[in-house]
Amino acid sequence: MQTMGWVQWLTWGTGVLAFAVVIGLVIRGVLRAAKRPPEQPSAAARVARDSQLAPALQAQLAALNQRKDNGEISEAQYEQQRAALLRPGQGTATGA
Repeated sequence: MQTMGWVQWLTWGTGVLAFAVVIGLVIRGVLRAAKRPPEQPSAAARVARDSQLAPALQAQLAALNQRKDNGEISEAQYEQQRAALLRPGQGTATGA
């Protein structure tokens, strides 16, 4: 029976340590994901679902929101343009 030399022990120990680190990182990731609160849909998305907007109007609102997020228009301009799109007779079921 042959015993392992120090190089074999070092190689084995390094492999076991690397495996333990990977498993530890996976467990930490799972625990951190479990602590994170569930993603909440935006209020605008909820309003759009509740008011059952036409798909074309939803696309216009999404494009307008994207322009605001990109900094192309200010918050005030966004609100004005959004209100203009949501005026009664512009495709809403409830009239916002």
